[in-house]
Amino acid sequence: MVDVMFLLLVFYILGSIGLTIERGIPVSLPEAASAEATVVEETKVTITKTGEVFLNHDKVEMDELGEAVKEHAEKMPGGVKHLQDGYVVLNIDMDVTQRNVVKAMDQLRSVGISNFSIATEEEG
Repeated sequence: MVDVMFLLLVFYILGSIGLTIERGIPVSLPEAASAEATVVEETKVTITKTGEVFLNHDKVEMDELGEAVKEHAEKMPGGVKHLQDGYVVLNIDMDVTQRNVVKAMDQLRSVGISNFSIATEEEG
C-alpha cells in the first residue's frame, strides 16, 4: 500500500512540474523556413495585436521600454553586456504595424542593445 501511495506521489510531482513551463505572452508569430528552437535564458519583448508591450511578463509603455530593459538587465548576471550579446527576443504578433516594431527597436538601441532576435514559428 505504501508503494502505491509513493508511486501516486511521484506521478503527481512529475505532472505538476510539466504544468509550470513558461510559455510567455501568446501572440501569432510569422512563419520562417530558418526558424530555430532556442532554450537560452533570454529577455522577451512582446508586442500584442492590440499594441500592448510586455517585458517578459510585465506590461510597460512603449516610450519606457528602453529604460525598463536596462533596469531588468542590471538585475541579471552580466548586466546590459549580456543583453548586448543577443539575448533579447522580439516576440511580435504578425498583425502589429511596422511602426511599432521600429519603435521597439529604437527603444532597445537607445540603451545600447542592437543585437536581438525576432521570434518566428517553423513553416508547415
